Amino acid sequence: MSKKNKYKNIIFNIMKVTTSNIIKLFAGVVVGFILPKIIGVSDYGYHKTFTLYATYVSLLSFGIVDGIYLKYGGKNYDQLNREQFRLYSKAFIVLQVSIALIGVFIANFFLQKDAKFILICLAIFLIANNVTAYFQTISTITARFSELTFRNVIQSVLNIIAVLVLWGIYHIHSEFANYKVYTIFYVLIFSILAIWYVYTYRNIVFGKNSKWVKERKNIRYFAIIGCPLMVANICSSLVLSLDRQFVNILFDKKTYALYAFAYNMLALVTTATSAISTVLYPTLKRENIDSLKKSYSILVGVVLLIVYGCIIIYYPLCIFVNWYLPQYSNSLIIFQIIFPGLAISSVITIVMHNYYKTLGINLLFFFKGIFALILSAVANAIAYYCFKTTQAISIASIITLIIWYCVVEYYFINNMNVKYKENFIYMILMMLFFYSLNYIIQNLFVGCIIYGIGFVLISYSIYKKEIRNFLNKLKKVR
Repeated sequence: MSKKNKYKNIIFNIMKVTTSNIIKLFAGVVVGFILPKIIGVSDYGYHKTFTLYATYVSLLSFGIVDGIYLKYGGKNYDQLNREQFRLYSKAFIVLQVSIALIGVFIANFFLQKDAKFILICLAIFLIANNVTAYFQTISTITARFSELTFRNVIQSVLNIIAVLVLWGIYHIHSEFANYKVYTIFYVLIFSILAIWYVYTYRNIVFGKNSKWVKERKNIRYFAIIGCPLMVANICSSLVLSLDRQFVNILFDKKTYALYAFAYNMLALVTTATSAISTVLYPTLKRENIDSLKKSYSILVGVVLLIVYGCIIIYYPLCIFVNWYLPQYSNSLIIFQIIFPGLAISSVITIVMHNYYKTLGINLLFFFKGIFALILSAVANAIAYYCFKTTQAISIASIITLIIWYCVVEYYFINNMNVKYKENFIYMILMMLFFYSLNYIIQNLFVGCIIYGIGFVLISYSIYKKEIRNFLNKLKKVR
C-alpha cells in the first residue's frame, strides 16, 4: 500500500469510528441529562455505583481477551483458525457464565436490598459485557471497523429508547421510574448485543472445534501475556476512578451522585476521542520502530489539541446544567477541576498505552500503573483527611495524573529520544489558562469566547510548524 493510500485508509477508519462515536455522544447527552432528571439524586447515586463497579468486570476475563488482542493484532479475519477459535469462544463463554452464577449465589444468600440487586445485575452484566468485549476485540484486531461502528450505533439507539421508555413510565407512574428499572434496561441492552455478536460470529463459535487438550496451552498463553495488559487496563481505570471510589465510600449517596454526574459530563468528550484509540493499535502494529519514533510526539500533540479543543464544551454544559438540572449545579465545581485532566488521561490511555502494547512492554506499563494507583490512593487519602471535601479529592486526582504522565513518558524520552518539551509545555499552559480564566471570569458566555480565542492562539504559537505540515499533507491526500 502506498503512503498516500495508507493515510487515506487510516483517516477513513477513524472517520467511520468517529461517526458512530458522534451518535454515541448524542445518546450519552440524552441519557446523561434525562436520567438524573427522572430518577432523582439518590437513585442516580445507586445507578452510578452499579456503573462504577461494572467497569471492573473485565478483570474476570483473566486476560484471555487481552491475550488474543496481543497475539492476533493486525491479522485478517480469514487468517483466524476456525476450529481453534471455536474452542476459545466456547471456553470463554462457559467461564463467564460460571463466574456469574457464583455472583448470583453470593447475592442471594449473603446480601440484601440494593446491594443484592446491584450484584445480581453485575453478574448478568459480566456475561454480556465480557462476551461482547471478546467479539469486539476480534472485530478490532481484524480491522472490521464497519461492523464495530454499526454495533455502537445500535447500542446508542437502544440506550436512547431505554431512557425514553423510562421517561414515559415517569409520566404515567413516577414511583416506578427508579434506578432499578433503568439498570435492568442497561443490562438487557448489553445482553442483546452479546447474543447478536455470538450469532454474527457463529462460524467461530459453533461447529467442530479443536480438542481442549491440544489448545489449553494456547489459552494459558493468552492469559499469561494478556494478564499484564488486563491488569494494566484495570489499574488505569482504577487510577482514573479511585477518587470516585473514595467519594462513594466516604460520603453519602447524594454527594456521590453529584461527583459522579461531573464525570458523566466528562464522558461526553471521552466518547468523541475514543475513535483514535480504536484504530490506533492495529495501525501501530503494522509500523516499524523508526516510524513509531517519528509519529509518537505528533500523536500526543494531536490528542492534546483535540481534547483541549473539545473542552470548550464546558461552558455550554454549565449553562445547560444550571438551567435544566439545578439540583446538580454543585457538581460543576468538581467538573471545573477535573475537566482539564481529561487531556492528560487521554494521552496516557490513547497514545502511550498503545505504544507500550505495540513495543511489547506491557509489564512495564503495569508496574507504572501500580505506582500511579498507590500514589492516587495516598493523595486521595491525604486530601480527605486534611480537608474532608470532594474538591480536595478531585485536585489530588489531577496532581496524580500529571505525575503519572511524566512517569509513563520517561520511557520514550530515555529510550526513543522523542520530543516531549513542546507537548508538556502546551499541556501545562492550557491547564493554567483554563483554571485562571474560570477563576477570573465568572460569566460563562464571556468565558467561552475568551477560551476559544486563547485556545487558538496558544495552540498556533506552540504547534505552528506542525499545523502547517498537517494542512499541506491534507491537501496532498485530497
